[in-house]
Amino acid sequence: MKKNLISLFCLLILTGFNCFGQKNDLTRMNLKGRISSVTEKTYQAVSDGNIVGKGRMVQWYNNVFNKLGNKVEDIKFKADSSIDKKYIYTYTKEGNRQDLSIFSGDNLLTLKIVYKYDDQGRLAEDISYSEAGKIDKKIIYIYGKDDNITEENVFNAEGELRKKYRYSYNTENYKIEANLYKGNGELERRTTFKQDERGNDIEEKTFSSDGSMTSAVSFTYEFDSMGNWNKKTSFTNDKPNSITERNINYLK
Repeated sequence: MKKNLISLFCLLILTGFNCFGQKNDLTRMNLKGRISSVTEKTYQAVSDGNIVGKGRMVQWYNNVFNKLGNKVEDIKFKADSSIDKKYIYTYTKEGNRQDLSIFSGDNLLTLKIVYKYDDQGRLAEDISYSEAGKIDKKIIYIYGKDDNITEENVFNAEGELRKKYRYSYNTENYKIEANLYKGNGELERRTTFKQDERGNDIEEKTFSSDGSMTSAVSFTYEFDSMGNWNKKTSFTNDKPNSITERNINYLK
């Protein structure tokens, strides 16, 4: 269960990295209003009959945004509130994300990602560097209709294609399918998504290359007066998995 929760956190963080177009981070995170910071605390879910409650805390993190609605800092904490990782973002004078530096709990640089853009201001590629300053991988982005990312090509340090992601969207520009391919073009897995009327993910199903379903994750939400969720419960294969409570600080 802990692995699933950590994977979910990584997905949330990386989603912010890999959904670039002309949107800011608040829009990419489906957050409404003028927001300065968001704190999320994730707990294991425990069930007693039809009642689902909070178990032990697994992790929590804090996002800080600038006036343009883009992240400037993420801090991921362990259950004991010690720092696990810190993510620091910088931007160009045009407002594009310039780089992301990831630090360990001991404040040691572990990874740096540098972003490059095309002549339309869209993310064209990002290059990841190790703590020693050596290239770790490069991702090249391809866009389709409405500036949605339709393909990501992931190359290793030697320039070899290692993975390819292809995405499909519905008429409302919500992502509804993601296919992961190996470097040789072989399908590794397929994931489908469903959203509610607010644009929040409510279902995520993953299938292996032979079409068999390997996992089904669903989400239920509670919302604040601005229409942003402040509590999310996730279920894996219909069993309660985690509860995330979110505190949003709005600018007045």
